[in-house]
Amino acid sequence: MTIHELSKYHKIKNEMKQLEDSIRELEETVIGSSKITGMPLSISGVNSSPTERIGIKLASLKQKLTDKTEQLLDEAQKIEEYIETVDDVDIRIIISKRFLDCKTWQQVANEIHADRSTPYYRLKKYLKDNLKEETNK
Repeated sequence: MTIHELSKYHKIKNEMKQLEDSIRELEETVIGSSKITGMPLSISGVNSSPTERIGIKLASLKQKLTDKTEQLLDEAQKIEEYIETVDDVDIRIIISKRFLDCKTWQQVANEIHADRSTPYYRLKKYLKDNLKEETNK
């Protein structure tokens, strides 16, 4: 895991929230008097009404949003699982405060009573040492 990969966590969570909002908006979309809940079926195979075409488009978009949400959940879970494997408590705290709580390096340093650059360099050294260990296995 790298600092760049860890820094994606907050962005992933934000994107997931946006996708959830989009899905909720789609589910609340009302066409005519009925809520669209799935893919409209057309017996003839031809979409004869604008409502059916809109329903198909909405269902397709909802599926794409759901697929993207699942992908983002997988990425977030990967980061969370990595954090759980960190055996150094101080490093775990640094990672949590910086990447999960989205605090600045200065805020992290203040909370662990260190100089502003200390948490960054401690994490960088930990990740570098960890990468060496993994490649030597």
